[in-house]
Amino acid sequence: MNAIKPVSHGVLSLDTLSEEGKFRVAVAYDALSDNTRAAYNKAWKRLTDRGVVIHELKDATLAGIISQLDAEGLSPATLSLTIAAVKWYFKHLFTLVEQQWPVTDARLISIKRDTTNEGTGQVDGLDWSDVDVVCRLAALDGSARGLRDAAIIRLMSDCLLRLSEAVAVNVEDLDENTLTVQRSKTDQTGEGATLYIGDETKQLIQRYREIAGIIEGALFRRIRRGDHVQAGRLSVNGARNAIKDAATLAGIEGFISGHSLRVGSAVSLAKAGASVIDMQNAGRWKSPQMPAHYARAQEAERGAVARYRYKKG
Repeated sequence: MNAIKPVSHGVLSLDTLSEEGKFRVAVAYDALSDNTRAAYNKAWKRLTDRGVVIHELKDATLAGIISQLDAEGLSPATLSLTIAAVKWYFKHLFTLVEQQWPVTDARLISIKRDTTNEGTGQVDGLDWSDVDVVCRLAALDGSARGLRDAAIIRLMSDCLLRLSEAVAVNVEDLDENTLTVQRSKTDQTGEGATLYIGDETKQLIQRYREIAGIIEGALFRRIRRGDHVQAGRLSVNGARNAIKDAATLAGIEGFISGHSLRVGSAVSLAKAGASVIDMQNAGRWKSPQMPAHYARAQEAERGAVARYRYKKG
């Protein structure tokens, strides 16, 4: 039988349980799969690291914590797992029955609904002109954080990078005016892709590296208060928040996410006259469906009615 680990983060001492209770917890914990055990332990630690005493949680309190974690960029799947870990904890250490968490469950449904809407074309794009303004303001103070945020935004815009690809960039992936993406969502064989970066982006990255003292390894790194650059790689959530904050600073309203730069660059390409195939290649999409979706407004303006009735184009 596996060792009992629900209390490994000081959540609750097993000494408070009877021998029967300890055995009951051990049996329940052993019944979990290895992956579920690891996930639950991570969820419990995430809560206790925030100073949460799990066995004192109330429904409304947990709902508030879930809202905070959502604001910090955790995915709905991670939030669901966190709630499941708390429910398991209460059931097998306390009540022995399913405890009801109506406020928490309702909050999770709301978050999932908002996220679903975000994925159906509700994300606002940051086009090339937006990016120029956002990056100029972000880099204005010359701080390592400001230059980092401006550099990651310009690089994502130039190369239509996904957040996961951007935070994975190493210094060694840069070569003159190109970036080599070692592996991407659509490149499961690991062949990589070589993408063009503009001179302004290249110069911005160089300024950031110089002030941050980055010679090799991870390009985009965590920066603590006081502009102290860390060795650790910037997380996806950290990059997402940096983009949102920089857009807010520039006065750009709407729903901004890490995907806004891919959307904005795709729309900018369409406005400049790029074909759907050009856009597909630039964004490394598997099919032309998504770039065609982003280009629909520009395609309408170049359509038969626009050209022949209204003499457009």
